[in-house]
Amino acid sequence: MSAVVLELQNLYQRYVKWVSTNPGSLADVELTAKWLSYFIAGKINNSSAVSELVYSLSNLLVFANDRIIERAHRTVADDSQEPIERRLKVLLTTLEYCEVFIELSAHKIWGTRGKWFIVCVIQVIKCLGRLVLTSCYSSTKIVTNPPIPALNRKTVSQQSSAGNESFNANLRNGAIVLKRSGRVMRKVECSPSLASRSWKPPLSENDITPGFNTQYGGKRLMSAELVYILKPLIHLGCMHRYGTKSWKAYLVALALDGISLRKYYNNRQALSKDQRVELSRRCVSLLLYLLRSPFYDRYTHDKIACLLNGIGNNVPLTGSIARLILSYIPHWQETYFYMWSS
Repeated sequence: MSAVVLELQNLYQRYVKWVSTNPGSLADVELTAKWLSYFIAGKINNSSAVSELVYSLSNLLVFANDRIIERAHRTVADDSQEPIERRLKVLLTTLEYCEVFIELSAHKIWGTRGKWFIVCVIQVIKCLGRLVLTSCYSSTKIVTNPPIPALNRKTVSQQSSAGNESFNANLRNGAIVLKRSGRVMRKVECSPSLASRSWKPPLSENDITPGFNTQYGGKRLMSAELVYILKPLIHLGCMHRYGTKSWKAYLVALALDGISLRKYYNNRQALSKDQRVELSRRCVSLLLYLLRSPFYDRYTHDKIACLLNGIGNNVPLTGSIARLILSYIPHWQETYFYMWSS
């Protein structure tokens, strides 16, 4: 048994080494696994759950490989997060990738009531996790979706090559970077007094992520994020009260998104660059309301069907593709376009 474990450990170490040195080739394998989920849909029994399982596993594979590459090219910013904060983000990100598969599996096993129970449990966990991140950690004031975004592997080598510049900058700032681990250590002669020490490594200007500046209405920004975090639970309550395809539940969710975004844009000057990018993503996600019931059932469905039929009938070689997309749209709309997915 020990020999098998040792062999598995050696195999894992070789895999880690290959992933760390070949991030470009790895992307082709991950993309193939992701596209496989689309081809499985409709081809076998229980294809929805199976295809979603393949899609979730492909996302988890990308997520795990990103962490391997991140550790291999560790930077100063990697040590800026506390362990509990990091673990909580990993949990929420994993749940984000597996959420739809868990819901579909619950529906297959326990039926509609079991599905909605699992949906409520998932949203409560996500809500509590995001509340902890925004209230307890100053580095996380706008929770991204997912909380740990995909790693930009193209810039990894550029960041590694810029290590020498960071090293020299840290020398000038009274710190040194250990060559082997990449950890930043403060020089003894530059250490502050015991009463004012934070016992955290110094950060460069690029690594500092500002939170909500109270001078520019930090309480309003916190309330805006609180509205966005609580929106899924409020929407689920409205759906339970008025029905899953009720206009009241739809308009309440839309109004909460509008209130949150309005508060953010009124205090936009207090946001960092990354926070503004996330704010822009939330604005774009409002377009998903066009594909959500009951607006989709009453207006959007006929428009999309007319557009796809027009393309299939008038553009050569597109008829079969248009009909295939048209047949899949009801399933995609019912499975993915929940109010709480964004």
